[in-house]
Amino acid sequence: MYNVFNISSFLIGVSTAFFAACSLYILVLHRERTRFQSVLGWIMAVWAVWNIKDIVITFPDMYTHRVLDWIMLIDGFSALTYTIFIFEVTMPGWTKLRRLLLLALPFASFTVAYGISPTQRVIYAYIVFLWCYAWGVVITGYVKVRRYLNYIRRNYSNIEHIDISWLKPVFLFAIISQLSWLFTSLYASVFIDILYYLSTLVLWTMVLHYSWHFQPVSIPVEPAVNPGTDIPLAISREAFVNKVVSRELYLNKNLTINDLAHFMRTNRTYMGRYLSGVCEQSFYDFINQLRIEKKSIPLMRDHPEYTLEYIASESGFSSISTFRRAFYKFTGKTPSQYTF
Repeated sequence: MYNVFNISSFLIGVSTAFFAACSLYILVLHRERTRFQSVLGWIMAVWAVWNIKDIVITFPDMYTHRVLDWIMLIDGFSALTYTIFIFEVTMPGWTKLRRLLLLALPFASFTVAYGISPTQRVIYAYIVFLWCYAWGVVITGYVKVRRYLNYIRRNYSNIEHIDISWLKPVFLFAIISQLSWLFTSLYASVFIDILYYLSTLVLWTMVLHYSWHFQPVSIPVEPAVNPGTDIPLAISREAFVNKVVSRELYLNKNLTINDLAHFMRTNRTYMGRYLSGVCEQSFYDFINQLRIEKKSIPLMRDHPEYTLEYIASESGFSSISTFRRAFYKFTGKTPSQYTF
């Protein structure tokens, strides 16, 4: 058991050092940071402080229910960091001091209540609240993530640094981390403590890895359509494709639906309706399919000496990974498996 405590203590130290180093790099050394990176830096700083307090349980005779109850009450505030992260991803600029104070109010109320009446009834009520709060964040986050993904696929052809599909594995590890935290809060266990620290380290390492170059996009309120300025498209899909292909618009790496709407002398709203109604595709999928069928495959057939990186770039893709995903989606094969 003593060795297990040593492992737990070691992980507390590693976690504290990890979060402290990340916050120091982002907030002090990385001067040209984005707002989103600054938010990440402050989240790392908060987690560093939370991990420092856990050193208390490594002292002799401190691994008690009373101490663990206080640690759990303080740890519950970590739910706010997940809330901030999800909302900053899907709604840039959401984090404001007033919002944070309002969100922290129920957490602070339970902490004060336990200070006045340190009973298990307060702890159980707090756990129920945290459970409901966590599911509220998960459900709200899921809805907002889907809305965000739908928006960028309807409006952008290059989503390299604005995509948030990487949130799926992050959500998975967040669930594992919080479940292990819940179990170690209810049933004092050094083994589950170890799982919690490991899952937390993996979780935030993934977040930093996937989101470091992330550039969140604000979803604007849909403007009212003015029929007097733009007209809806009234051409066949084939004629529409031929017109887009003739000008090679799809080869523009940063083509947006606004660019396409301007070329077709309509507006973004009508363009989106045409793509979803007539083409039955999002703007993102429509453009990528043209890139694969009209440029990538002919280049691969006529010039087998070309590298895939060159073909991807010439086809309008911003990265080889995006090219590979699109190629598999529209052909059912990887570029190396495709035969002519």
